[in-house]
Amino acid sequence: MEQAVNRLLILADDLTGALDSGVQLTLKGEHVVILTDRDVEFPEDDSVDVIVVDTETRHVTGEVAANIIKALIHKAQDRGIKRIYKKTDSGLRGNVGAELAAVLEASGAKHLNFIPAYPATGRKTVNGVQYVNGKPLAESIFAKDPINPITVSRIDELIHFGSDVHVVSGSSSEKRGIVVYDAETNDDMKRIAQKLEAEGDLDITAGCAGFLEVFPVRKRITEKVKIQSFDHKLLILSGSVNDITRSQLDYAEKHGAYRVHVPMNRILKNLWSNHEKEHFIDMVEENAGDSNIIIIDTLGIYDPEYLVDPEEAAHTIAVNMGHLASCLLRKYPDRTVMIIGGDTLQGFIRNKGISILRPIKEIDPGIVIASYRYGDYETYLITKSGAFGSDDQLQRVLKWIESSSSE
Repeated sequence: MEQAVNRLLILADDLTGALDSGVQLTLKGEHVVILTDRDVEFPEDDSVDVIVVDTETRHVTGEVAANIIKALIHKAQDRGIKRIYKKTDSGLRGNVGAELAAVLEASGAKHLNFIPAYPATGRKTVNGVQYVNGKPLAESIFAKDPINPITVSRIDELIHFGSDVHVVSGSSSEKRGIVVYDAETNDDMKRIAQKLEAEGDLDITAGCAGFLEVFPVRKRITEKVKIQSFDHKLLILSGSVNDITRSQLDYAEKHGAYRVHVPMNRILKNLWSNHEKEHFIDMVEENAGDSNIIIIDTLGIYDPEYLVDPEEAAHTIAVNMGHLASCLLRKYPDRTVMIIGGDTLQGFIRNKGISILRPIKEIDPGIVIASYRYGDYETYLITKSGAFGSDDQLQRVLKWIESSSSE
C-alpha cells in the first residue's frame, strides 16, 4: 500500500502529451509506464513509480471529458493512489477548464496547483496571461488551430469556458479552487516546485511537460537504458495541422525529403479504401526512391465543412493514418519510424493493438523515443507533438539518429 500511496498518476488528453510528460520522470530515474487505453487495468508491479494514462479527451465535449477524468481518479483512489498530475496541452487546447475542475472535485482537494508555463519551448505565464513565443495565446499559432482554436489569452477566462470553478493567482494569500502560477524562466519553475514541495503541496497538480522537468521525485539509481541502433533513414507520418509542423515539413522538403499528402477530403468523407491505401503506398515506394526522409502528412487541401465535428474528424483521420502507418511498416520494415501528432499516434497504436508504451529518452522538448512490445520483439518509435521545435527539427532528429547509432 505504501508503494501505491507514493505512486503518481498522470492524466494526459492525447498520446504525444502522455509521452512527453512521462519521459520527464523517466529521465529522473522513475519507472514509468504509459497506458494507451484508459480502460486498461493499472499495473500491479510494485516497481512502477508513475502511471500515465492517455485519456483521449482532447476532442470530446467538456462533460464527457470531466466524467472520464473523474472515473480515472476514483479508480486510482480505489487502488490507493492519491497523487495526481493533470497534464495539459502547452497551447492550452482541449477541455482544460472542465478537466481541471473534474480533478479538483474527484480528488476532494480544496485547491489544485496549475503551472502551465514551459519556458524552454517559449510558453510563459505573466500576470495570468499565457504567451507563446512572445505573443498572447489568442494571437499565437494556436488561435488558428482548425480543430481546437484558442480565442482568449487569460488563463482564468480559458478555464471558465469549461467550468465555473474558482481561479486565483499563485501569489494570492488564500489557495482555493485552481491556483495559477506565473513563470517566465526555468528558474521560476524550479522555485515553484521547491516551494510546493516544502509545503507538502504537490499531490494535486497540473501543467504541461515543463513542470514535470522540475517535478521533485525520490532519488533512484537506475541502469542506463541501452537503445538498439536505428536505421539512418526516417519514415515520418504526420497528422498534425499545426503551423509549426507545417514549417518543419516544408523545410525538410526543401532540403531533399520526399513528401506527399494523403487525400484529406476522401479521408474526411470516409471514402479512402484499403485498396486505395495500398495503391498510395506503391506510389510512395516508386517515387521516394532512397530518400533519407520520407514524409506523409495530412496538410493537403480539404474542405473546411468536413471539420464541423472536431471529434469525428479527429477520429477519422486517426483511424486512416494509423492503418496507413501499419501498412507502410510492412513496406519499410527497417526504417526508423517517427509519428507526429497525438491522434495519428493513437490511431497507429490502436491498429497495432498496443496497450503499454515505455518512454525511453527525450531527443528535444516534445520529441520522445518510446518502446513497446510487439509479438516477441521490443520495438522503438519516435514521437513528436505537433506544436514544438524549430524549422530544421526533422534534420536534427536525423542527425541524432546518425550520431547515436555510431556510438
